[in-house]
Amino acid sequence: MNFKFISVVLTILSLMACTSEPTAIRLNPSIIKQSNKVYQDLSANISVSDLRSTYHIVEVLSADEPSTLIGSTSTLSDVLNQQFSNELASQGLTVAEISELALKFNVLRARTFVNQDVLDYRANTIIKLKVKVENPTQTLSKTFTLRATTRGALTANIDELQRDFNLQLSKLIVQVLEDQQLQNFIKG
Repeated sequence: MNFKFISVVLTILSLMACTSEPTAIRLNPSIIKQSNKVYQDLSANISVSDLRSTYHIVEVLSADEPSTLIGSTSTLSDVLNQQFSNELASQGLTVAEISELALKFNVLRARTFVNQDVLDYRANTIIKLKVKVENPTQTLSKTFTLRATTRGALTANIDELQRDFNLQLSKLIVQVLEDQQLQNFIKG
């Protein structure tokens, strides 16, 4: 009796896992706008490069199956370029193609590893971003790293993974924007 029940439950769980084959994560970090005008009469050239060897966002690791790799609907570098350009502009920095001040954002890591077991999962996210600020006389480099772990019952849900990744990405963006050392260096 118990063996039959357990095998039926496991079969249902397996079928549920197969029906929701993930396709892509939608990158949409949400930043609460701050009205602080940190920069005045300053312009900067902003660039974002994704230096990762592979560009997927999520890797699902299951015991007896090959890894499932999940990409994103838009490139991480495009999303970060848009976010940093908008947020720095809202802080008073003019984004310009040609400027003596250059802000370079290099994505070193950005991945959620999901360890999928039969009855639960654990998702570990790591995002690592190197920021390099150059003016005519000096350069400042600083690396920001964010790590987070979430756990859940049954099978990892793509919507939850997407929400968690975007939340962590938002936190990292805010860390960079609010960093006093970077702000002071940019202001000169």
